[in-house]
Amino acid sequence: MSALENAKNMSVEDILAKTAASGLLEFGVERSVVTEKWNQVNAEREFQTNPIRVVAGLNNADIAGVQLEVLKADPEKVMEGMAIAALAVNAEEMYLYLPEKEVEYAKGLETEAAGYGIRIQTGIVNRRASRGGAFHHILTMAALADIFTDSYEPCTYMAVCKDGKMGELQKVSFGTKVAELVGDADVKAIAIGTKLYDASAMDLVIEADTQIGNGVITVYSSKCCMIHETEEVLLAERKQSCGKCTFCREGLIQLHTMVKEITEGQGKKEFTDMMEEIGEAMTFSTPCTMGQTASDFAMGSLKYFAGEYEDHIKKKKCANNVCSAFMSIYIDPDLCEGCEECADVCPADAIEGKSGYIHMIDEFECTKCGKCISACENDAIIQTNGRLPKLPTRLIKCGKFKKRH
Repeated sequence: MSALENAKNMSVEDILAKTAASGLLEFGVERSVVTEKWNQVNAEREFQTNPIRVVAGLNNADIAGVQLEVLKADPEKVMEGMAIAALAVNAEEMYLYLPEKEVEYAKGLETEAAGYGIRIQTGIVNRRASRGGAFHHILTMAALADIFTDSYEPCTYMAVCKDGKMGELQKVSFGTKVAELVGDADVKAIAIGTKLYDASAMDLVIEADTQIGNGVITVYSSKCCMIHETEEVLLAERKQSCGKCTFCREGLIQLHTMVKEITEGQGKKEFTDMMEEIGEAMTFSTPCTMGQTASDFAMGSLKYFAGEYEDHIKKKKCANNVCSAFMSIYIDPDLCEGCEECADVCPADAIEGKSGYIHMIDEFECTKCGKCISACENDAIIQTNGRLPKLPTRLIKCGKFKKRH
């Protein structure tokens, strides 16, 4: 028999007991005991005005969405898990939320879902609309179905992202070290879900209660600027957030604005303290995982890479030459042969010069894209974080700069 058929032959008490015996914890950010969640729903039922619902989806904070592959591989299993959860809490309605970008996939699931009485929604999970119901991760529902066919294996699902490339989702047994999953790599920092760590996280062991969030291990190499990476993460989170909750919306705006200003050379020493205060408040002042975890990466960068913040704010430098605000590009007058190749490739028209004359870069117009560096066959175009040498202020014939200055 199927998982749902087995569950239908059991009382609610037996469903709760069998699930409790498995020790099943919620997947994603919220690593709570599943049966405790059901008990709370049942205990508070009489105080609810909303229909009691079972709502399944990825965490709202999950931008990557790789764990959706579990649903795509076996949608019937996830739906049976939802139906079993509905039996446990006597739910009146069931909703399955899919990421906004999965509209076409959602349409393809509607007929199968309707057979279970499940409605398909796209976008982030609306917790307010289903207040008082049971909210579950898609992986939790798949595991629940396995429990009722006696095929449940305690594990999780993770993928490794290196050099911006996402690896395949894989089943991971508890007791596995992060290093075993990452393999050989140049590791400066590691993000597990939304949380950022330094390279020592390679020794972490994935256990049942480990918060792995979206299941993605992101590897940052020694070439990365962690302030720049923080700015990119915060920007992505701003795009993901629905913006309805004040602490999530305003907290992300403030965190992103401050980090962006730091990468642009406009950081102030009080920014780091302000970031910590805002980030901490966000974790307990927002109702869903989006706001609760949105500051995780920034807080990790402050904890493990404080030196990089000091470099950017006080010393006005980016050690890895990633943040262009701290970088200057100039043309060495001793090496320039006036070939005009650099001027031809400059998209900002920021290079002044003519054939046979030493070329000059307008630092206010230069976007620091580096195309001129690649175009110069004489290696005359230099990128530096240091002081600029004395350079021509007007067009001078090649080879004449030293003689006249």
